[in-house]
Amino acid sequence: MMSTNNKLCLWVLLVGLLCAFSLHAKPSQTASEKFRLVHADKLFMNKLESEQILELNGNVHFFYGTTEFRSSRALIFDVKKTVRLYGNVTVSNDSLSLKADTLAYYRIPELLNMGGKVLATHKNNQGDYRWTRSDFASYDKARDVLTTWGNVSAYDYRETAYAQCGYAQWDRKEGYALMLEEPKLRSGTTDSLLIQAEKMEFFDRERKLIATFNVRVDTRDYKATSDFLIYFMQDEKAVFTGEPKFYSDYANADAQEFHLYFKERKLVRAELLDSCFVAFSEEQKAVKQNTVKADYISMHFRDDQIRKFIAEGKVDYYYVQEATEKRDHFINSASGVFLQADFDDQSKLTGMQMKTNIHGKYLFVNKS
Repeated sequence: MMSTNNKLCLWVLLVGLLCAFSLHAKPSQTASEKFRLVHADKLFMNKLESEQILELNGNVHFFYGTTEFRSSRALIFDVKKTVRLYGNVTVSNDSLSLKADTLAYYRIPELLNMGGKVLATHKNNQGDYRWTRSDFASYDKARDVLTTWGNVSAYDYRETAYAQCGYAQWDRKEGYALMLEEPKLRSGTTDSLLIQAEKMEFFDRERKLIATFNVRVDTRDYKATSDFLIYFMQDEKAVFTGEPKFYSDYANADAQEFHLYFKERKLVRAELLDSCFVAFSEEQKAVKQNTVKADYISMHFRDDQIRKFIAEGKVDYYYVQEATEKRDHFINSASGVFLQADFDDQSKLTGMQMKTNIHGKYLFVNKS
């Protein structure tokens, strides 16, 4: 048993060691550099040439300014102004929490490098949160920029969006995120909306996603490709440029520019601008032998099927009606400046009308 006097002497010695560790740094020490030890099972002070090293082991808990550190082991280099932490490392700073196997904190210029099962979590007062996992990460505390690489994955609660890539950078101050190396974004459930590209950028304030080069969008109902995509999450609108193409079980389309509109992530309308071409069928996955060319085309969807489309400008269309018990087989082709086609809930054509400068012909098939 250690006597009361011995305990008191040990306590005085530990306090003296901590004072010696930080005394000469105090005159130039900033608020973010102020060191405060909360707990450690063991404490050692080592001196190597001009460097003083404080070693902490077991349930380590301390602060540098307002930043809180926890780990199994820590080495604090006084002259180099560096901290190295090992085992179950956690760092808490404002709304950002960091976890990793190892961490190096460079007090000047306030940079944290992390490795091994890195998890960064952001939470705000509104209850929204966002997490990022990676093999490695670097956090520039002064600039509030988090950089991650190696098997990066992320989730955004507000957008219900999952992301994957090889490299990502998140500027928390500017509300800007960059994803590179095969970025993928899933919005909603896993089979709701998948976006892939060579580069993705997210602007938090505008809730806007920009995807660049080899863009591909997949859903249960359609696919689209282009060189460039802007997706406005607030308005549920996507703009495709750079040779965009659209594919579904009922229609294929291409134009110079697409505007897709969604409601609860379901496609409800598609607008095609300039040099528009649509090939469609009335049967799901059937040959798309009906075609429309125009300067502008608007397609309306409900329950994953085309309900109406409107073509304007220089319009040319070709339509084949298959024979049934109630209707004849005929082929209709025409040109004009306006065309509207309506479809029923089985995607069958129920009506078609053209206006202004109409030229066309009907070809009926002889049943005899």
